[in-house]
Amino acid sequence: MKPSVVPLASTAWVVLSASIAFALPVAAQSPALSGRVDGATLSAVQPVLDAAARDSLPLAALESKVLEGVAKRRPAGEIGRVVSELAQDFRDARAVIREGLPGRPVVAGEIVATAMARRQGVSPEVLHALLATSPDAGSMEIPVTVLTELVRRGVPVEEASAAMTQVVRAAVPMQIAAQIPGRVDGAIGSGAPPGQALAAALRNLNIPSSPGRGRGRN
Repeated sequence: MKPSVVPLASTAWVVLSASIAFALPVAAQSPALSGRVDGATLSAVQPVLDAAARDSLPLAALESKVLEGVAKRRPAGEIGRVVSELAQDFRDARAVIREGLPGRPVVAGEIVATAMARRQGVSPEVLHALLATSPDAGSMEIPVTVLTELVRRGVPVEEASAAMTQVVRAAVPMQIAAQIPGRVDGAIGSGAPPGQALAAALRNLNIPSSPGRGRGRN
């Protein structure tokens, strides 16, 4: 009997396939989705997640969006579209950060925070101005997140931006800055308009107002 001969091309393909398998992005082997996502949804989102992993986007946030869609029983195609749009928002947000902080490494939390700010209608110019106040190597995730939450509560963008710029310039501890939206909620609940609620929140937290900011117009 003749010994079987494996064609060279077939051998090369096996080696190449194995190499590709080992080089797959983390998203392809993510435990976050394992056993929690149906096949149709996984097929819809996997290309997006793989591309996001290669592009160093915040993968955990995208996976969380997938799981949110599954929990809400949304169709696979809709989940895929929403996750794809979010991934593009992350790319755009990273570009905004790189324009505002050229030459500085960008971290995942800053990308997510900036993307949410843009979705809330905060312009790149406003974000650039806030990012420009960043201390060396200091994360801007919390200042940008608080800015977004203030705008979401109805505080005018220019007042919210001025307040957060002052917070960063005055080196207010971030655990204090993170309390601002909650204090604003309390003041709004007591009947204060959003702008005045922000001014009251800053006073209650002993955060100095920015020069010329006033007491809040609305």
